[in-house]
Amino acid sequence: MNRPSCEELDEAEHVPAAPAGAEPTSELSARSVLLEPGREREHRKRPCTKCPWLTCTDLTEFSDEDMDMLRQANGRPGAEAPVDAPIVACHRDQPGTAHAMRWCAGFLAVVGEQHLGVRLALAFGALPPQAVRPPASWPQLYRDLDALIAARAEQLGPPACEAGTDKAQ
Repeated sequence: MNRPSCEELDEAEHVPAAPAGAEPTSELSARSVLLEPGREREHRKRPCTKCPWLTCTDLTEFSDEDMDMLRQANGRPGAEAPVDAPIVACHRDQPGTAHAMRWCAGFLAVVGEQHLGVRLALAFGALPPQAVRPPASWPQLYRDLDALIAARAEQLGPPACEAGTDKAQ
């Protein structure tokens, strides 16, 4: 089965209209875990068109602070993110919209099972199991945060002084 490209994602499904006068933000957001047993927590059902976890995304649009926040939220087998670690919200959801700050589908798919707060959401029935197990029909995601950060470094290229643009030599 062929995976869709980033261009094939349904933009209308993924970009909410910001309220009039709202300042849009491209920064990733983190939200604490507020759970009510049996009540589903809002989350993206698919990655947005510019999800940092998609291998086709321009990661130069994300800041060092965004990467630091992803590091704080990251978990690995045997080194799971603690319950109080941030859970990443979609960077395209804006406060004051109908679906403000839904949890990021890419984050849930890649890191979710290694985050104790997400595991609690799954255990309480506040998050469906498919949120952390995406179907094969999704576009390609980075395998982990290390791969995402390495790809961003490659996209950014070497610092100017390493690229031979330092004229002081």
